[in-house]
Amino acid sequence: MKLGVRGSKLALAYADKVVHKIESPTPIEIVPIKTTADLHENKAIQDIGGKGVFVTEIEDKLLDKSIDIAVHSFKDLPADMHEDLEIIAVLERNDPRDCYVGKLHPHARVGTGSPRRIAQLKQNFNVEFDVKPIRGNIDTRLRKLDNDEYDAVIFAVAGLEALNLQKRIQKILPFDKMLPCVGQGVIAVQARKDLLDKEFYIKKLNHLPTYLSVMSERAMLQEIEGDCHTALGAISTLVGDCIILEAINYNNNKHWKAMSKRNEYNWLGKEVGKNIK
Repeated sequence: MKLGVRGSKLALAYADKVVHKIESPTPIEIVPIKTTADLHENKAIQDIGGKGVFVTEIEDKLLDKSIDIAVHSFKDLPADMHEDLEIIAVLERNDPRDCYVGKLHPHARVGTGSPRRIAQLKQNFNVEFDVKPIRGNIDTRLRKLDNDEYDAVIFAVAGLEALNLQKRIQKILPFDKMLPCVGQGVIAVQARKDLLDKEFYIKKLNHLPTYLSVMSERAMLQEIEGDCHTALGAISTLVGDCIILEAINYNNNKHWKAMSKRNEYNWLGKEVGKNIK
C-alpha cells in the first residue's frame, strides 16, 4: 500500500494520522510528492495556475497507479475532480477557525495571500491594516514573522495544532470576524474509483458527520465554480439530524444561510451556492 502526500511537515503529519487510523497489518509506504505550489513557494497561487496547484501532481500519481491513496487538506481540493477519482473518506473535523500570530494593531503589516482573508480583514474589522502577501509552509511564515517582516500573520488553527504550535496563537478569530474556507480543518483521503478494499478504508477512516457536513460545502463550491480567486467564506454545522450551511461570497457580498436534513447535504450546498452566485 502506497500513500501519496505533499512533503511538507503539515502534510506528513496528516498522513501519519491516516496511517495510524488504518491500522494496516501490512506496512504502508508514505510517498512524498512535490506539487506545483511546492516548486514555486515565492509566487502567488493565482500566478502559478490557481486551481489544483496543491494536488495535481498527487492526483496524477493516483491515476497512473504509482500510489494507492492520497491524503490532502480538504481545502486544497479544487471544485472539479478527475472522473476516475473520488474522496473516499474524511477524518473528524479539527478546529475550522482562523487565528493570528503576532500583534494585530491598527496599520499592522498583516501577512496573508488569501482573497477570502483579505476581504474579511477589510470588511470585518474597525481598523485599517497593511495587508501584505505571504507564501510558504508554516515554518517559513512564522520565520518571516519572527524576522519582523510582518506584525501578524493569519493561520488556520488546525494547521498550527497539528504541528503542536498552538502556543504561538495570539487569538482565535470567531466566525463573525473570519469565516473559514471550504473544508478548513478537514483531512481528506482520495483514491481511484476502482480501488480494491475501498469499503475497508471507508470503515476505518470516514467520519460520517464530518463527511456529510463538508460535502455540503463542496457542493456549494461546485455550484459557484469557485477557485483560488473566489473570496468565499463558509461553514457547515451539524445540529441533530440537520446541517446548517452559511456562506458569504465576498466577490459580490452575497450572504446566505440555509438548513436541510443530513442526507440532503448535496441539495443544501447547491441551494446556498445558487443564492450567492
